[in-house]
Amino acid sequence: MDPSIDKDNVVKASQEYMQKHGSSQSEITVFTTLLNKMLRENPFIDWSSWKHIPTEWQKDLAEVSSPTKEEIPSILSRTAVIRLNGGLGTTMGCTGPKSFIEVKNGLTFLEIALKQHEEFNRKWGAQVPILLMNSFFTHDATKEVVGSRADCFVQSKCPRLDATTLMPIEEGEESWNPPGHGNIYVALKESGMMDSLLAKGRDIIFVSNIDNTGAELSLEIAGLMGREGLEYVMECTVKTEADIKGGTLICINGQAMHLEIPQVPPEHLDEFCSTRTFKIFNTNNIWVSLDAFKDRPYEITSEIIVNKKTTSSGQAVVQLETSIGGSIKNFKKAFCVHVPRSRFIPVKGIPDLERVRSDQYTLDDAYCLRFNQ
Repeated sequence: MDPSIDKDNVVKASQEYMQKHGSSQSEITVFTTLLNKMLRENPFIDWSSWKHIPTEWQKDLAEVSSPTKEEIPSILSRTAVIRLNGGLGTTMGCTGPKSFIEVKNGLTFLEIALKQHEEFNRKWGAQVPILLMNSFFTHDATKEVVGSRADCFVQSKCPRLDATTLMPIEEGEESWNPPGHGNIYVALKESGMMDSLLAKGRDIIFVSNIDNTGAELSLEIAGLMGREGLEYVMECTVKTEADIKGGTLICINGQAMHLEIPQVPPEHLDEFCSTRTFKIFNTNNIWVSLDAFKDRPYEITSEIIVNKKTTSSGQAVVQLETSIGGSIKNFKKAFCVHVPRSRFIPVKGIPDLERVRSDQYTLDDAYCLRFNQ
């Protein structure tokens, strides 16, 4: 960042820009928090300060007790599913929501997620709700497609900044971005969805990416959340050479923290990306207790992610984001569950899409992708 930049002026200009364009006070608060973190905080951790998370904070999924027949109704009555559906499919040749891309057997990501959830409810005789967190890019189109099959709510809308001056740009729709899935806490509150879920006794949410077709609802983890009074659970799996950029878990000052590349000092990037030091990574299958943040959604913070982009006109911009994984540091009763790779089948690009479309994978009766070994 250019040291000559007047930080206070940058913040003021962004707030005035958002007011001029009709942003809500909530959105202005969200963006101001992100902007101040970028302008005023050291992005890197002290590499000498971290430790591996203690063994008592983690457990293999196979070691988690299955709920009894008597416990299952209570677990099902407390749980809700949220799929993150804010992304566009532009990098994969789709002009609309990424979830509209056809994946397998003529079904899109969105249709697979809905059918998977409906089959789960049919199997257990349950009425666990499914919600979709959309961005302003995907909200209207998604609502039209899903109808009454899922509840939809929308993320905040934040301005993109010129990469050099850090001033908001004026390029129509390309002037804005959703601020990452770390925004879920505020979005749930502002949409009224959090209060609605709590009023129905649903205090445990399972959050996962819409493009991860392996992320089916787990009664074992939901039961663990309730039984142990956990506030936050992150599903992690074994790190391979294909996952070198994935976030991982560490402990600093007795608190779990999600470590991602933007927080790693440059001289330690090789160590972070290797599989020597860090053996697991975050699948972004996340479980959170609504009671643990219902009174403080704006206080839930994450490390800032400065995402560099280029608009269609060629202008270099940055968009500020946070991740739901990064929010683990806000929860005292946080836990890690080691899960098999079958719960993490992301499709991030054309090669991934071609692979899951091939005969290497089968869509089973529960609408989960399975690798044909």
